[in-house]
Amino acid sequence: MSLGNNIKKFRHDLGITQEELAGILSVTGQAVSKWESGAGLPDVTQIVPLAQALNVSTDALFGFGVESYDHKLADEIWFEAKKLRDSGEPSQGALAAVEYLDQKCEENIFNYGIMVRFVQSVAHMSRFVNPHNSYCKDLLADDRKRWNHLVKSAENRALQVIRYSGEKESAEECHYALAWLYWHLREFEKGREHIAELPSIKSNMLKEPLLPYYSFVEADGDGMEGWKSLVRDNYQNFIRALNKQIVYAAEGLMWSGTLSDAEENCHWGLSVMDRFCENSKMRAYCQGYYRDTAKFLVGAYLRNSKPDKAAQEWKKLCEKIEEYIQFCDEINSFDKALVIRDYGEKAAENMSHYTREWIEGKKQFMLGQLKEWCDNAVFAEFEKQIS
Repeated sequence: MSLGNNIKKFRHDLGITQEELAGILSVTGQAVSKWESGAGLPDVTQIVPLAQALNVSTDALFGFGVESYDHKLADEIWFEAKKLRDSGEPSQGALAAVEYLDQKCEENIFNYGIMVRFVQSVAHMSRFVNPHNSYCKDLLADDRKRWNHLVKSAENRALQVIRYSGEKESAEECHYALAWLYWHLREFEKGREHIAELPSIKSNMLKEPLLPYYSFVEADGDGMEGWKSLVRDNYQNFIRALNKQIVYAAEGLMWSGTLSDAEENCHWGLSVMDRFCENSKMRAYCQGYYRDTAKFLVGAYLRNSKPDKAAQEWKKLCEKIEEYIQFCDEINSFDKALVIRDYGEKAAENMSHYTREWIEGKKQFMLGQLKEWCDNAVFAEFEKQIS
């Protein structure tokens, strides 16, 4: 984070000019201009008076300890970044999303939400900047300096979030992303350090089952309605965790397992998600995982030269997608406040974005991935059968 940018931001927040700030500090306007442009730095003896003049702490002056940020802006920027990532060729989409988020981090230097998404996007991009991966071209192979800069930026921004955001969930998201980044970089010792900071379900002593009971009996709780909402949220979060494991296993088996292993894992996983979806409150937390699991099953068939089987699974997936579009259309016709009350805020947001236009773009993106993962002749036969 740039000290000059911070000075400029806080000065603007106070509504004073460079000359007015200079007068308070008994320095020249030119000195303040140099600080803000990065051409010079204030003397160490000026740091405390500068922070006092700007009505901020010295930590905030250096970009630390800023507890609040524009969450809505972070969500909007993340939505745009995902559109960039999921458009066109996968590796180029990943790069476009990272560069967009890098720019937005520079423009919003105190927004931890944008920083988290940047770190996650660099981790996602790392799968394409890996000479050990034979399934895709090594992105930025001719510009390692640029890649090294992005990695360093991700590390630095993650460190800012972990140390100073005050948000446990954001810190965990950064630890998780860095663990994947270091796995792709083959820096396993660094990766394990971040894995060690993540929570585990192994103990089975989780806070979620207890919280509904406290909410039910506490004076400021929401009674039975609050209890029901928390139980629904718990189910949604537990389901997300299991579905993520199913998807990761599906991807790994597509690349390294036998076809029978991939079929067994994917068919079982999809049947589990089908059962979850019998509860309409869970559908928003299954659809994306269902789509990716089915995609990896199709990929496994294509990589094993079985375009007929791949086409059958693709058609099944398209039917599921169509069902979910109709479900979302119906839900989105209701009053939004009621949808949030019944389904939860995240689920409501997910369903509001799930339009036919959006999913058609996503399907084309998936087909582009599948084409990269298999022999051209096999994909041509598959494409002929699904057209």
